[in-house]
Amino acid sequence: MAVQLSVAIPTFNGRQRLPKVIEHLLAQVVSPDVAWDIWIIDNNSSDGTADYVAELQRHWDGPAPLHYCLESRQGEAFARQRAITESSAQWIGFVDDDNWLEPDWVMAAHDFVLQNPDVAAFGSRIFGEYEIAPPPDFQKIEGFLAIRDHGEDPQPFCPELLRLPPGAGMVVHRQRWLDTVPAELKLVGRQGQSYIGGEDYAALLHLHRGGGRIGYNPQMRLRHYIPARRLQKEYLLPLAYGIGLTTCSMRFIVAGPLKSLEIALRTFVGGLRRMLSYQWKFGAVLEDELIFSFQFFFFLGSCFSPLYALNPKLVSGLSFNRIHPVVRKLWRLFPSLSRPITPKQPSPIPSNLS
Repeated sequence: MAVQLSVAIPTFNGRQRLPKVIEHLLAQVVSPDVAWDIWIIDNNSSDGTADYVAELQRHWDGPAPLHYCLESRQGEAFARQRAITESSAQWIGFVDDDNWLEPDWVMAAHDFVLQNPDVAAFGSRIFGEYEIAPPPDFQKIEGFLAIRDHGEDPQPFCPELLRLPPGAGMVVHRQRWLDTVPAELKLVGRQGQSYIGGEDYAALLHLHRGGGRIGYNPQMRLRHYIPARRLQKEYLLPLAYGIGLTTCSMRFIVAGPLKSLEIALRTFVGGLRRMLSYQWKFGAVLEDELIFSFQFFFFLGSCFSPLYALNPKLVSGLSFNRIHPVVRKLWRLFPSLSRPITPKQPSPIPSNLS
C-alpha cells in the first residue's frame, strides 16, 4: 500500500531561501502510486513570503500539490503543529527552508515506512553545505547546526540519553503525534533574538514516552545550507547558550516529575564542573578559540537550565547579551591556572544536548 506523505516547510522570512528548496522538491523522482503533497507554513513572515508562494501557486505544475497556510504565532513548534493539523496525510516530513533534498528523499521515506511500520518518527542523513569553509575542528560542534551523519546503516536512536534526530528532515506519524505530543509545547523554538530551541527534541521525547520508536534512515539524504554568518561567534555562542538552557527541560520529559530534583542537581553540577574545568585548562584562550568558547557557553547554559525548566522568567535577567561581557571579564581576570593545553582536539559533546 502506498504511503501518504506531506512535506511541510515551516519558514520565517524565507523568501530568499525558499526557491532553492522548491527547486529540489521539483526534482523529486516519485512513483505515481505514492500520494504526497507540499505545505509551506508561513510563520508570520514580513518579507513577501506569502506573495512569493501565491505566485508559485498561480503557475504551479509540480509533481505534487502545493499548499500554503499562515501560522501567526512565532516559533517553529507552532508552525509544525499547524502542519500536523492542516494536513490529512499519514506521515509528515518536516523540511527547513534551508534544506536541499536529494531527488529520492520522498521515496526513501516511503520505503522506510513500509519496512518499519511500527516507527513513530525517523530522521535523515544530513550533510553540511557551507557558503564558506568552516573554522578548524568545526565538526566537533556541527551537530548543533543540524548536520548529522550517523553512517550508512539504519539504527534506532536512544531518547533516554537525549540522542535524537533534529527537526530538519524528520518524518513523523501524524496520528501518533496527535495522540502523544501536547498541542502547545513548553519549548516553542527561536523567537526574535532568542536562540532557545529544543522544540524538535521535545516533540520526539513525547512521542517516545507514548511508546513510539525513533529511527534513523540513511537513505533520506539532504544538504543543510549554512551561510557565512552562522559560522561567526556572534551567532554560534548565543546558540550554544540557548541550547544549554533547554537541557533540564528535555530530561524532565524523559524522567517525569519524581526524579526532577535529582536531575536538576546533576545537570547543574555537571555543567558547573565542565565549565570550571574549561576555565582551569584554557583561561583567556577561551576568548579566541571558537570551539572551546562554544562548549563553555553550552555548559554555562546547562547550569542555568534547572531554573529555566522551572520558570523561564527566572533566567530572564541572564540573557546571553547580559552574561557574555561578564564571562569575558572572568576569562581575562582568571587566566588558566594549569599548563595551557593546545586547543586542537576539544572533547566532543553530543550535538544539541549533553
